[in-house]
Amino acid sequence: MQRSLLVLILSSVALFACNQPANPGANADSKGEQPADEKADSAADSDADAKTGDDAKADVPVATTPPGTDTPTADSATPTADSAEAGESAGESAGESAGESAGESAGESAGDSAGESAGDSADAESAGDSAAPAGETADAPVDEAKAKEEALKALLDEVKNKRTKDKRADEALAEAEAAGAEISELAKAANYRGDKLMGTDQERATKYYEWAREKDPKYAEPVFALAKMAVVTGDTTTTIALLTEVKSRGGKKLIKQVGYDPLFEVVKDDPAVQALMR
Repeated sequence: MQRSLLVLILSSVALFACNQPANPGANADSKGEQPADEKADSAADSDADAKTGDDAKADVPVATTPPGTDTPTADSATPTADSAEAGESAGESAGESAGESAGESAGESAGDSAGESAGDSADAESAGDSAAPAGETADAPVDEAKAKEEALKALLDEVKNKRTKDKRADEALAEAEAAGAEISELAKAANYRGDKLMGTDQERATKYYEWAREKDPKYAEPVFALAKMAVVTGDTTTTIALLTEVKSRGGKKLIKQVGYDPLFEVVKDDPAVQALMR
């Protein structure tokens, strides 16, 4: 019986040996398993990689969160539908606000421009209105001067008119002088009136000759008229004195008349008169 058991054991061993493949590595490859040696190498490499990874992790600085700061979570980082709607609402509000601000700015700018233009137009109209009175003011002195000149002429014409009463003639002379008439104009008007009255009323004529003589010391005409009146009366002394005054007032042309005017025949040969005529 022991022999049978031994034979059975040997048979089993032999059968087991026959069933084993010749190349253990090939069997491992066919099953997708690594050989024992390769497994050992892979294990060594994995350990090395793991160590290297640990070392790399150790070298990389770990970002730390400052105390009191909440660490953002996935919920806070990921916007929700409500957040998106809130963002859209904020965007629309910002857009509307920007549009309204731009519109208001444009409106204000347009209003300011229109106001400035209107102000400039108003200023231009005001300047034009101001310029018109200025022009009228410039014309006013001209009209006033012309009116004054016409008024003086009317007064002097009254004096020259023989039909004007002496009283009114005297008033007209006074009014013209007060109005600013020149002395020479007043003296000429009075002398003219004396010439008109000479043929009819020598006394009245003498009055206006004397008035003109006293009014304008440079006017020789009234003095020469008085000399004629004196020579007619035979008053040679007064005549020579008046002719001398005529010469002193610049009446050289009047003195020359003495040489050929028969009225002065009685005095023209007088040495004093001859001296005046040289």
